[in-house]
Amino acid sequence: MEDKILGQLLELTKAFNERGIKPVICGGLGIYLTFHQRQKELPLRTTNDIDLMFTRSQVREPVRRNAIAEIITGQLNYIVREGGKYFQFEKGEQQYLDILTQPVEGVEIEGFRAKLVKSRLHGYVTPEACFVEEDLKTIKLSDIFPNGKKAADLEMSVPSLTNQLILKLFAFEDKHEGPRKDDVLVQAHAFDIYVIATLANANDYREGQQFLTRHSDSRVIEKAKKIVLDRFSSVDGAGWQHVLGAFGFYPNLNIEQKREKLGQAARRLARWFSVSSRT
Repeated sequence: MEDKILGQLLELTKAFNERGIKPVICGGLGIYLTFHQRQKELPLRTTNDIDLMFTRSQVREPVRRNAIAEIITGQLNYIVREGGKYFQFEKGEQQYLDILTQPVEGVEIEGFRAKLVKSRLHGYVTPEACFVEEDLKTIKLSDIFPNGKKAADLEMSVPSLTNQLILKLFAFEDKHEGPRKDDVLVQAHAFDIYVIATLANANDYREGQQFLTRHSDSRVIEKAKKIVLDRFSSVDGAGWQHVLGAFGFYPNLNIEQKREKLGQAARRLARWFSVSSRT
């Protein structure tokens, strides 16, 4: 992972912690942070932006929303990216920040944007993040940085692996076909799903089963299961085929060895969501 984005993360976390807030990091960076101690088992992809998820408890109160807007656009001097509509920001040399949010009662929504602070800070409404506050994992930044002194006592959060899988499954489906189709992004999302399915351990799986049992009647969970069944239950499914075509996917292995890796991931993911594996 590039030092630049880790420095950006450190700066962001420090500013939020000073206001008593742990930033919730999603996307590729969230997966990197989750597995940073296990990455020798599988090289993790790099990312050049931070996906910052706001939870209901963080932005329920207007005073807190205004404080967060001040952190981002005032203290840290982020500016709105061209066409970003107050939910995509940048600063300096290619430092990008995308704002996501759970649906929050009482916040005006226009299209896909929740107007957290009008004309200053919006969030991309992410309905599939409805359970993202459950089982959040605290990450100490001193464990990430080689020299932990700079990051002493700084903490941020990442979603549970089941929530990360749900977010990635929905993101994959969004970019797989239709008007928002994007072959580059869909491959990145599929690779992230492979990483989670491969590096998750038995405790992660057990926690996931408890989570899915609690929400067995959720439409979000049902849709996630359908995406797994349709796209990831077979090595020949669209999801794993995108991983197979990724340049960094075990370049030293032959095609049959790669397919075996994907078959293992397919079976683990199908078991996780209790759907039938076709491998």
